[in-house]
Amino acid sequence: MAESILIIGAGIAGLSAGCYAQMNGYRTQILELHSIPGGLCTSWRRGDYVFDGSVRYLTGTTPQSKVHQLWDELGVLHGRPIHNYDEFIRFEGTDGRTFVLYTDIARLEQHMLDLSPQDHRLIREFGEALRQFTQMDMPVDLTPSDALEALDLGKGMLPVLLPALRWRTVTVREFAARFQDPLLREALPQFFQFSPPDFPMMLLLTTLAMMNDREAGYPIGGSLQFAQDLAGRYLALGGEIRYRARVAQVLVVDDLAVGVRLEDGTELRADIVISAADGRSTIFDLLGGRYVDETIRGYYRDLPAAQSILQVSLGVTRDFSGEPPALSFPLHKPVVVGNIRHDRLVLKHYSFDPTMAPPGKSVLSLWCAADYDYWQGLRADRKRYRAAKQRVARQITAVLEERYPGLGAQIEEVDVATPVTYERYTGNWRGAFAGWALTTRKMSMMMGGGMRKTLPGLDAFYMIGQWVEPGGNVELSAASGRDVVKDICKLEDRPFRTGVTEER
Repeated sequence: MAESILIIGAGIAGLSAGCYAQMNGYRTQILELHSIPGGLCTSWRRGDYVFDGSVRYLTGTTPQSKVHQLWDELGVLHGRPIHNYDEFIRFEGTDGRTFVLYTDIARLEQHMLDLSPQDHRLIREFGEALRQFTQMDMPVDLTPSDALEALDLGKGMLPVLLPALRWRTVTVREFAARFQDPLLREALPQFFQFSPPDFPMMLLLTTLAMMNDREAGYPIGGSLQFAQDLAGRYLALGGEIRYRARVAQVLVVDDLAVGVRLEDGTELRADIVISAADGRSTIFDLLGGRYVDETIRGYYRDLPAAQSILQVSLGVTRDFSGEPPALSFPLHKPVVVGNIRHDRLVLKHYSFDPTMAPPGKSVLSLWCAADYDYWQGLRADRKRYRAAKQRVARQITAVLEERYPGLGAQIEEVDVATPVTYERYTGNWRGAFAGWALTTRKMSMMMGGGMRKTLPGLDAFYMIGQWVEPGGNVELSAASGRDVVKDICKLEDRPFRTGVTEER
């Protein structure tokens, strides 16, 4: 029976796996390339400001939601205030009108009817679908491993079985194209920034339904504080995190994972190895591509990854609390950021979180699509790379100054994080902001068995996190860590314990 586990990566999935492994009597160590926990769930401080790079909302933030069980077991969100959005995003159309994506279903429905009474039948259909999905309550076990877990999952889906079958393969673009109103046709496909052409309608419906029910909110303190809380829980359970420990190779003997070799040559041994790191790096670098089949090759060959991003963050001496929390607006004149033309920008602020900036001041954040190869090429020449980042900061400042006169003089801190920055600190492939892009194919995988957490021909090795959990958000990554420890316990015929309640 296994006693020790090595976990690669102190992101949310790795920390979750570490917590559950400690709860179940395993001796664990997490190896993290960065100096802080969280992976992509991160924030960083510049002067008096905290710039957040991840969480805009979490599901399961209310105790009435089944997913809250996950956070309860992991010991996070206890006593942490939650901000619930009244509007998710405000979209200014090219025709001069504005569409507000309210989180209250009735208010959203009426707003859409006011904008486009000629679309009343389609708007009523949309509102009814949203109300149907408020009845869905997903269990913690999102990838059932036996008949009882499958039954529990089925019970949660039963009230929305027909709507789920109706919407699972419909894309937002297909639905939006049915509107007569040009603003609604333009705005709905941009509900999520960087959503691919085949972004599933069901994800829009479930997200808004949860926000309507106040089951999806923002934890005050932001991403890094959330990750640090989870790391604190792991350490309190007796786990160990080794920072600045980049893994160079997974050690394998007779097709059995036996440990890892760090970049500095140190070798560490364990009975089980779990990788919560980047999927491509794990499979093709740490394991040399020896344990793959055509299905896995197809994933990494054919499935689109999330967008590589450039984040511009500003600390300003202006109170933005009266502004919409997220605003998508067209530019009077296109701007080329890096080497990509932008006709529209999305501006977010964090004035609802008092930990992000001093009173009367605000943090502003913009994500821009970025070309990883462009920025990677520039980084070979540090002077050119820094100059390019400064040029981006000037461009964005000029755009915002046009919209908010006087803002340029109110900027106290500026930070530009490129895809290379994200890759350097998180290891995520090409600096993407998440794992796989969310498509209808991914939606079907989320509703099915998902991706395997094991590799063909390799024993005592598992993969978790956003590269094996279609959807790959914070809660799915945490659930992935839970699932893998539960699978290990089942394989070893030992009871799975959560530290809060025993599994039935």
